[in-house]
Amino acid sequence: MENNLLFVNQNKEIIQEFLTAMEGRKGNFVTDTADSGLEAAYLLKKKKYKVVVTGLDLPTYDGSKVIEYLNRNYPETVCIVYTWRLELAHLRLLINERNVFRIFQRPVKYHKLYDAIMDGIVKYDRREIDVLNRREMEQELRKKSLQAAELKRVTEERDWEREELVKFLGSLLNVFLHDVKSQLPGKGTWQLARYEKKLTAWLLEHERSPLKSLEEVKKDIYGRFLYPEYNQKVEIRLDEGAGVPSQEFCGSLHFIVWLLLTRFVMISSVYDVRVILIPMGQERFRVRVEGLFPEGVWGTAHEEMTARVMTSVTQTILESFAQRFTQSISDEKVIYYMEL
Repeated sequence: MENNLLFVNQNKEIIQEFLTAMEGRKGNFVTDTADSGLEAAYLLKKKKYKVVVTGLDLPTYDGSKVIEYLNRNYPETVCIVYTWRLELAHLRLLINERNVFRIFQRPVKYHKLYDAIMDGIVKYDRREIDVLNRREMEQELRKKSLQAAELKRVTEERDWEREELVKFLGSLLNVFLHDVKSQLPGKGTWQLARYEKKLTAWLLEHERSPLKSLEEVKKDIYGRFLYPEYNQKVEIRLDEGAGVPSQEFCGSLHFIVWLLLTRFVMISSVYDVRVILIPMGQERFRVRVEGLFPEGVWGTAHEEMTARVMTSVTQTILESFAQRFTQSISDEKVIYYMEL
């Protein structure tokens, strides 16, 4: 995609002044202009822009409505405000609710506006790369999961062959890492492969003989992840008045809790995880998983692209596994809600 830029201002002299100031610069962006909100909306429907620079006092549709239109229909587009008048209340609205990238109040030196435009183009491109990487990783995970399921079916009754299959799939992942083109750093690619190996091994080991009771699930999970002496705490609790979970539910719960705790351990060596089962009806439960971590750990870890991709893989699995799935994340806490 070209570096398309839309500049919106009701004053045609300002538009010309901007175009003249941008001539000869090394930005290599293609500029369209509009002198009203209506014309801007028309251009936005016809063409995709990486950056939009808009004033606030516009005829037909004011700048606030143009920004709101962008947020609703083209959230990936980077928005910059360039205006004469700016009140404090309006400034807070633009920053907190309208997701405006930069704000400039005239008069301003055009090299500063130019620098902001270039930063906006870089921000847009990085976001596009992240989206593409996530799609590729999700597709590869689904493909490998299907391959693993088919191989499992063929060797279902032979335990020694299942063990050899786990080794084979691990080697296959290593070959895949050498051949695939990825934006992740070398270490990050191997970390993702290690996580996928864990998933593959788990599915092959437990799919045939899932745990059948809540007590079995607790015993296995606590044995793997509960070490209070190292500040690693896990509690699985059934809400009061709930019936006995079915065998099918316990098998699903076992996998989901193991999946999330395995991801948590890769983020932090200190955690406090609580799993609460809330009845939704006969043989249906809402599962609430809350993970508490040292202050700032979750946010710091996800500054790296590798961590974001691995968490994205986990979320994709949960979305396909649970009937409903929502999440709430902060720097030290993550909460997942699922209906099974």
